[in-house]
Amino acid sequence: MTPTTMLAALYMPGNERMVIEKNYPIRALQDNEILLQVAAAGVCHSDVFLLSGVTVDTRKYVMGHETCGVPIKLGPKVDSNTIRKGKLYSVSLVDGCMHSTNGTPVAENTIGIGKDGAYAEYIIVTADMLVPVPDGVSPEVAAIASDAGVTAYHAVQHAAKVKRGDKVLIFGVGGLGHLAVQYAKHFGATVYACDFKPEALKLALELGATEAFDLIELTNKTTAGFTVDITIDFVVNNQTFSLAMAALRGNDVNFPSSPTLVLVGVSAENLVFDTLDIVVSGVQIHGSTYGPRSALVAALDLFSKGVVRAHVHSEPLENVNKVIDLGTRNQLRAFEIIGRKVVIPHHNMH
Repeated sequence: MTPTTMLAALYMPGNERMVIEKNYPIRALQDNEILLQVAAAGVCHSDVFLLSGVTVDTRKYVMGHETCGVPIKLGPKVDSNTIRKGKLYSVSLVDGCMHSTNGTPVAENTIGIGKDGAYAEYIIVTADMLVPVPDGVSPEVAAIASDAGVTAYHAVQHAAKVKRGDKVLIFGVGGLGHLAVQYAKHFGATVYACDFKPEALKLALELGATEAFDLIELTNKTTAGFTVDITIDFVVNNQTFSLAMAALRGNDVNFPSSPTLVLVGVSAENLVFDTLDIVVSGVQIHGSTYGPRSALVAALDLFSKGVVRAHVHSEPLENVNKVIDLGTRNQLRAFEIIGRKVVIPHHNMH
């Protein structure tokens, strides 16, 4: 019997915490839609921005945009030979029709950011959002592959264009950064990492980084002449930007290759820089967000082969507010979580 209501964590305008509803209605499927039983949903730092009022939305919707699940009901126009009930699928954030003029997702049409998302027992998706999960990939890893895995892969492979022989410096060894360290290593780079947490620095070294620095150590290194070819910043504040520029500035400009700075993280800070410094140093600055379906396929493949290992910590769905905000100590805001947190609906808890 198809369920008609579900447990869900909702964005409510004016609330700094999600509202947990035990009987949130599940709407009827349209012809091309699929009802997916959520297996796991990743908790992303961008959820903090949604709840903190940085963005203003007047709608009520289920949050959670990083997920995987199993189809339990198909709309009448969904090809049952293409989408199989009982098979685990990772969910791309947007369907094939939802993009802006430059190809990036339109926020209002993204699951968990305007449309009902995955902090729930069920989610409604379309076939072109689903990517089959290879054998050997757990639901927790398949969930984070859909956003953290894609975003880090796109930043390393497409935005930074990391190749064999490059020296790459990664800022922030968190949910995305710990994957980026491994992607860059996989593509043949010598990888360095910077984080203020000793546990994160230890993890970076375990995952293949040649050296890992805290902020003071990196400042001393760049002062002594340390340089890299590429920096990928998952923190993005004035301190990391300045350190990235210091590590890139000493390189020669060798067209078409130039020192490259990729910004992936989001913060409330406005970056301050000298335009003459940018022009003279030849540093190319790129922003990177999410990635194409092919990046999700590639990320899942690397997970399935054991080339990339995801560090994942699970909590029941009911605890999603605890994960995002433990009283006055917000784990995500304080960047205290090493790896990625996922929440799992009760029906999938072991």
